[in-house]
Amino acid sequence: MAAGARSVERALRLLKELSSHGEFGWRLSDLSRQVGLDRATCHRMLKRFVSEGFAERRAEDLKYYPGQTLFEMGLAVPQYAALREQVDPALHQLAQRTGCIASFLLRSGDDRVCVYQQRAGLELSGMLIRVGTRRPLITSVAGLAILQQLPEAEGARIVAENTQRELRRGGERRLEKLERMRRRSDAHGFGFTLGDFAPGLAAVAVPVRSAAGEPFAALILTGTDTVITEETAGSFHAQLVQESASIEADAARCLRRAPVKFTD
Repeated sequence: MAAGARSVERALRLLKELSSHGEFGWRLSDLSRQVGLDRATCHRMLKRFVSEGFAERRAEDLKYYPGQTLFEMGLAVPQYAALREQVDPALHQLAQRTGCIASFLLRSGDDRVCVYQQRAGLELSGMLIRVGTRRPLITSVAGLAILQQLPEAEGARIVAENTQRELRRGGERRLEKLERMRRRSDAHGFGFTLGDFAPGLAAVAVPVRSAAGEPFAALILTGTDTVITEETAGSFHAQLVQESASIEADAARCLRRAPVKFTD
């Protein structure tokens, strides 16, 4: 890979990781380790991001956060604003009807990003998924619901890549929990966790497919393990399947242009 392309790749990787902790921010040492850059290089790039508005550094904790320019750039993609107008009411009705938090997450390469959410006033201790949260696909049932629909070779590659990132980020401490959640989801045929990863929390998820049949997003309900249980999971799954079909029709209207893929 040419030097210029490597520089662009590093900058994009840094921006993605910066946005993955939008609410909590990053310490320089943690962010540089996560993206595999030495501290001095990471600091130099972040300094430029701050000057251009792609990042901000807050005086109260000296952490780095996504900047206003990223929000402004997002306004140039109006079709997702149109999709939100369709999805938000559906999420609100799901949340009100089920007593759970309803979220809509997009696939972003090997990650999933929470883009819309309706909480219906519900707060769940231990639930870290918020609008803007970016995480590897294997770390939630929403991501697992997407993985279940991918070709076997592609799914295996993503699991391997996600696992390596998990090891870099926190070592092996969460791998057993993630594997238990994946086994449960595979056994049920849809994304499902029952306290596997976060004690007291349960969630059910289904994929949302594009007009071409590709899983580009996921719909998820998150609640307590007294609301979502082994006995009730099927009922929640059925509601999500019905809602996902409606969202797929909305997405086909709103997201008409497929992304162009560039090759070397």
